[in-house]
Amino acid sequence: MKIDNILVISDQQDKQQSALAHAKSLVDRYGAKLHIVAFNYEHFATLETKLNNEQQLEVQNKILSSGKNWLDGQMTKLSLQAKSTSEVLWAKDIVGWVKKHCASQSYDLIIKTGHRSEGLFYVPTDWHLIRNNLVPTLLVAEKKWRKKQTIMVSLDLGTHFKAKQALNQKLVDAGISFATSTNMPLHICYSLPISNVLKDLGVIDTKTAVKEAKIKYIPLIQRMLGDHNIPVENIHIKAGSAAKVIPSLASKHAAGLVVIGSIGRKGLKAKLMGNTAEGVLALLKTDILVMQP
Repeated sequence: MKIDNILVISDQQDKQQSALAHAKSLVDRYGAKLHIVAFNYEHFATLETKLNNEQQLEVQNKILSSGKNWLDGQMTKLSLQAKSTSEVLWAKDIVGWVKKHCASQSYDLIIKTGHRSEGLFYVPTDWHLIRNNLVPTLLVAEKKWRKKQTIMVSLDLGTHFKAKQALNQKLVDAGISFATSTNMPLHICYSLPISNVLKDLGVIDTKTAVKEAKIKYIPLIQRMLGDHNIPVENIHIKAGSAAKVIPSLASKHAAGLVVIGSIGRKGLKAKLMGNTAEGVLALLKTDILVMQP
């Protein structure tokens, strides 16, 4: 995975500045260049004291100036000035701005602190971002990476769609890149979908199904890994829903980063069904890199 240009969405509310800290580590490891953006917005219409247009503009400029001073201070603290550009924007629609900006720029990665607040019809910025953006997006947990962690890649090996098969290879390549640069062990996982009804009726034996899946898919995974060899015990095939299997395996094997694909389902269908990446995001307590075909 090539990481030369990174868009960083900074969050003044994040006390640990996880996104900027991760961006700094990628600058050090890859020599990447950063464009750091911070957003400010206030609803003047909700104020009890009504402001005219001139007063609103004055307040807006003061807020933006304060935000610029804060961001400059963070960049200085992390010694990011030489490898970075930055801007502080007055914008309510963060995702809309990111989509428009990325359409005219060439980024290899977006970094943002993840906010895991979910509901059936409530779709936060993170979900909109991974649904609607074609740039790989790293949602970082609000904590620092610890030592002795691993990189875990989740694959959809049962798919017959060429786009998803190609995405699997992109995910593996990204996992290899991060595992190599961080000197962390790489793990590969696949959640084998099995109908609970057929399992309960005894039509499908889970142990046999998993055993057969390992015989079929482990050689495929090894070919996808190419020259990057990993122990066979680092390849995990487990029966169950991806939304439960992936967080479980990530926790068991101390994953510092989970790499996963998203098909970007949209509309009401997305709100009701969600994507695997979004289901995982609700339960995962670590960083997640989301990539689309």
